[in-house]
Amino acid sequence: MPSDIGNLRSLRTLTDFIVGRKNGSRIGELRKLSDIQGRLKISKLHNVESGGDAMEANLKDKRYLDELVLAWDKDKETDDVRQKVVAWDKKTDDVTQKGAPWDKKTEDVIQKGDILNNFQPHRNLKRLYISSFGGSRFSDWIGNPSFFSLVSLELFHCEHCSSLPPLGRLPSLKHLHVQGMTGIEKVGSEFYGNTSSSATVHPFFPSLCTLRFKFMWNWEKWLCYGGRRGEFPRLQELYIINCPKLIGKLSKQLRSLKKLEITNCPQLLGASIRVPAIHELMMVNCGKLQLKRPACGFTCLEILEISDISQWKQLPSGLKKLSIKECDSTETLLEGTLQSNTCLLQHLVIRNSSFSRSLLMVGLPSTLKSLKIYNSTKLEFLLPELLRCHHPFLEYIWIEGSTCDSPSLSLSLSIFPRLTNLRMEDLEGLESLSILISKGDPTSLSCLTVTACPGLVSIELPALNLASYWISHCSELKFLKHNLSSLQRLSLEACPELLFERESLPLDLRELEISNCNKLTPRVDWGLQRVASLTHFTIRNGCEDMELFPGECLLPSTLTSLEIEHLPNLKSLESKGLQQLTSLTKLSILNCPKFQSFGEVGLQHLTSLRHIQISYCPVLKSLTDVGLQHLLSLEELWVIDCPKLQYLAKERLPNSLSCLTIKECPLLEHRCQFGKGQYWHYIAHIPHIIINDVLY
Repeated sequence: MPSDIGNLRSLRTLTDFIVGRKNGSRIGELRKLSDIQGRLKISKLHNVESGGDAMEANLKDKRYLDELVLAWDKDKETDDVRQKVVAWDKKTDDVTQKGAPWDKKTEDVIQKGDILNNFQPHRNLKRLYISSFGGSRFSDWIGNPSFFSLVSLELFHCEHCSSLPPLGRLPSLKHLHVQGMTGIEKVGSEFYGNTSSSATVHPFFPSLCTLRFKFMWNWEKWLCYGGRRGEFPRLQELYIINCPKLIGKLSKQLRSLKKLEITNCPQLLGASIRVPAIHELMMVNCGKLQLKRPACGFTCLEILEISDISQWKQLPSGLKKLSIKECDSTETLLEGTLQSNTCLLQHLVIRNSSFSRSLLMVGLPSTLKSLKIYNSTKLEFLLPELLRCHHPFLEYIWIEGSTCDSPSLSLSLSIFPRLTNLRMEDLEGLESLSILISKGDPTSLSCLTVTACPGLVSIELPALNLASYWISHCSELKFLKHNLSSLQRLSLEACPELLFERESLPLDLRELEISNCNKLTPRVDWGLQRVASLTHFTIRNGCEDMELFPGECLLPSTLTSLEIEHLPNLKSLESKGLQQLTSLTKLSILNCPKFQSFGEVGLQHLTSLRHIQISYCPVLKSLTDVGLQHLLSLEELWVIDCPKLQYLAKERLPNSLSCLTIKECPLLEHRCQFGKGQYWHYIAHIPHIIINDVLY
């Protein structure tokens, strides 16, 4: 922090004040800054040693503050307090071993002078956040009803507090988040405030809309004090996440609740709670907690994520999104509850679940738009039959990290007329995948991804216009069959056994990317030259025997972008193959450790070339054979990480060049020095010259 910041008495914005020690900014620097407004964070509060120091901050006087963050350094707080405890114990001869545990004396050290109490802000404050406070109890001002403007409160990782402050009487509090309070074992009357009979005619937490409890590892009991008018009358969202010891009991009446998420609370008891207005519900690993079904059913429920489906004999008719998680009897739900004529389900997710038998009745709602299956087992009981059912509105299928002991899957796009995206990833047990379509059938598929299927040997692809296919990391894939006439993009990556048959690429292919496919070395008999629509070709990794590229008659004249990357033995471009690429506008040569030449006649015939990028070619010494001065359309030239490169050109570079970037090429950089380098008069006219990130 700047020294003497406290003298800036008219300062209005100070987003983060860092408390220092000794020569650093002391907390008292804040005393005279009465006009600070908006948000103020005070961090490293472990450097405040006494309540007197805290009072020097004079936070009560800062009436224009909307938001206050009080942040202790958790690790430093623990270390400092332990050192003080040891010193205390040495004086009293109570403890002789260094590093005493956190105990009552530790509390006395933290609370000495009541540091937190003297950080009481002005009552106009709207948002308060307290992080890693080390005391065992909160100050009385937190929760005082006089804070009539406070709408948001967050308490993070105050691990040694054994109780929550009395917050139930804050009249305007709308959002409360409690997280990492490992010292809390019980939440009871102290949380609600005054629970005497005279006070309970008014509801507790009268304005609260959102309540979050997270990572409360030792929390066991929640004792509710509803009073005559109950508690949380306006609560709309309740989250209880990772509270593994919590037994109960939750409030039974949450009539305004629209979203409830209870996750990883396995000890919850089976008391029923009423949530008649619930719109979004997540109940995963939440013990025996039950919901009280309203007489009219859960008519508002649209989003549901569950692990225990036993209490759902029938799904709400208005449900639009269903997620099934950690369920061992998934077929039960699919057989009956999703077959209702009133079912409006649009999105179905099955995660970490399994099927134990074949389905007695197969099919999903006709309204379904997306199906996602993650990390589930025995999909052979589901997929073969499911993929034969008509789904007129299904747009998205994603299957990932699952097992299917059915060696062959066949999918006809004619029964998925609106399917746009199909993804299969890490599907064990699958050997053959066929995606078919009959001539004249409507189809919308635009993206197919097949990746990390270790046993997949063969893929049969459909003939589609404007589709893009990504096939990667299929270590056993050998055959790529198709009757493709038109295809937007084909990307093949890490398929080491894949081979192309003669002239096996679609005639209307626009983009082709081959990466790390060791047996796919481009050859004339692939028929690439006859693919008249091909505009982008990328080849990277693999092709270990290739020293020259591209061969004569290999690539079509329509190519506009050629990217060559990480070909370990490539030494030179082949002039006869390049001369045909009259439409080429972009050329990239990246990470080719043996590359040293652009061929006998260089690139001078590529008159459409606008962008050249050369990166990490450690043995490349000269660019003079490129013929840069003849490339009258060249706009950008990047040369990066070529340590032996020292020769650029024999003549002045073309006037069309607008940007030249040279980086980590020390020999060439020396020759291009501003005003005095050998090549400076060749490049001085270029508007943007960037050498090692310096613009000239």
